[in-house]
Amino acid sequence: MRRDRIAKAANDIREALHAAEIRELLRSVRTGQGAEDENRTVRILRAYQEFVRHYHKFGDQEKNLVASVGLSPLLDAEFWCGLIDGGNSMDRKALSDVEVAAYNLMFVMPKLSELLTHETDKGEFVVSDARGRDRQISSLRVFVAERERSLTDPNVIIALIRSMDKLYKALAILHGEKNIGLAVGAMDSGSAKSFDFFGASPIVEEIDNLLISVWDWVKYCSDDNLRYQIELAMVAAGFVMRVKRAQAIVNEEDIQRATRVVAKSIEMLFRCGGYTEAMDAERESRASRIFSPKGRTLDIKEKGAEIQVEFGDALSSSEHSPMPAAHSIAGPSPAISGILSSIKEELEAREAALA
Repeated sequence: MRRDRIAKAANDIREALHAAEIRELLRSVRTGQGAEDENRTVRILRAYQEFVRHYHKFGDQEKNLVASVGLSPLLDAEFWCGLIDGGNSMDRKALSDVEVAAYNLMFVMPKLSELLTHETDKGEFVVSDARGRDRQISSLRVFVAERERSLTDPNVIIALIRSMDKLYKALAILHGEKNIGLAVGAMDSGSAKSFDFFGASPIVEEIDNLLISVWDWVKYCSDDNLRYQIELAMVAAGFVMRVKRAQAIVNEEDIQRATRVVAKSIEMLFRCGGYTEAMDAERESRASRIFSPKGRTLDIKEKGAEIQVEFGDALSSSEHSPMPAAHSIAGPSPAISGILSSIKEELEAREAALA
């Protein structure tokens, strides 16, 4: 589990414990306070109902953390029956263990979460560019899709960072941005490896929007025509008008080169298994489940107390490459530069007719 997921899961569980007043309830049962109170049973049942209501909203991270810190008894009906009985039939040590686990989650874990938090987690900063002007930069978190309990080929990581760098530089040309480059602000691992890329806010925002638009278009497409589908998705996402607006500040040759680089960079990123949080949102097709690492993987297998590292099945030579050569597409497959040029000419013709 990544550190940001740990911190979020801990906060969600802490809210559930506060709402159900678990710690106060366990302490009163342990000390025998209010044992004759007629409302005590109602209070216990309300606490159970409140905690279960929160638990049903938990994701996998929260549920795993509940089990890891020792709060699983709160999901056991017999545990709650024992509380109603005044704790007389309960193992006192088990009751104490749950109370300690609740205390740790509510009061100790927040301090640990502070240690897991980086300054870059804010996502936005104001920095000085090469000319000394204050500029706002934003972050985009990119994940690497991996098989469970596997290691990653370094070439995949190299290709992923390179593809993001090329994508940013290409869009920087269209924005006329020359003073703020792309930078890696943080890296994390756990359930998935992630990289926080920082750059000029308008460019980072456009990358995020463009990736999700292209992903929504190509996620059901076959792998053999991925490049062509990416090009069509860019056209459908309004990239043509984006290029047209850039003509006022960039010459035609640079525009065509930048457009080709954008398409190639997105293809490389997807073939590396790179995806953003928006691409992996809860939906019928999540990027983390569809993408797979494009490289030779190492699978970790436990055997007794030993941990063995074994290579996965042999992959084809094309799969060893972070960015395999594109397969041929049946029929004509015009380059995106040609598509954009023809659409540009059509738009210019229409404007001339209206003039």
